[in-house]
Amino acid sequence: MLVRTPAIVLSTIKYAEADLIARLYTRELGAQSYILKGIRKSRKGKLRSAFFQPLVQLEMETQHRGKGQLEYIKEARVHSPYQQIPMDMVKSSIALFFSEVLSQILTELQPDPDLFDYLSTVFQYLDQADQVANFSIKVLVDITAFLGFHPDVESSDKTYFNLLDGKFDQNGLQPHHLSEQESRLLKQFIGTKFDVIEQIKMNREMRTRMLGLVIDYFQVHLQIFKKPNSLSILKQLFDA
Repeated sequence: MLVRTPAIVLSTIKYAEADLIARLYTRELGAQSYILKGIRKSRKGKLRSAFFQPLVQLEMETQHRGKGQLEYIKEARVHSPYQQIPMDMVKSSIALFFSEVLSQILTELQPDPDLFDYLSTVFQYLDQADQVANFSIKVLVDITAFLGFHPDVESSDKTYFNLLDGKFDQNGLQPHHLSEQESRLLKQFIGTKFDVIEQIKMNREMRTRMLGLVIDYFQVHLQIFKKPNSLSILKQLFDA
């Protein structure tokens, strides 16, 4: 079955002497793995290694077999090429972080066009934005809505957030509860639109703390989820 679909590159690994195996999140087919024959040596083919950097957005054509095996990409081109992500250390580190996160959570073959469109939009925002210190926390919080464990907004009049049940309550600093300040900041990330997220004011220490807590929340609700290796790099790059 010939399929044309937008795709976002999640990760690649080297295979044999000149091949790559690329994991892509596609709008029409969900997460898929593709074998790219000879791409690391070829300079004349339709596919280039540069197309398959973390979070690059593609328009691709594949002869999809759907047999649970590695698929093949017939042709591809970069869609909405990034201008700043490849050159900016902070933005490229954020891209690496999300390639790790998404590679872990986008394991189902079932497509989710709404999630794909969200990711496509926010990564284009990342490329163009002047300030991105709060970007990672906001995207992680938003993604929980697609995964089924978004913080319960109906309980947001309560003071403390419980990581275990995803609700706010009045139980104070019991195990698995955020502090009052942490809970208040989480509410801001839930309720603030993307174009004004940098108005959420935190110093480096608190921003690092909040990112770690959101990662903890993922680990509580997704047993397969492991702390990304690039998290420590990202924390070091946070603006004060």
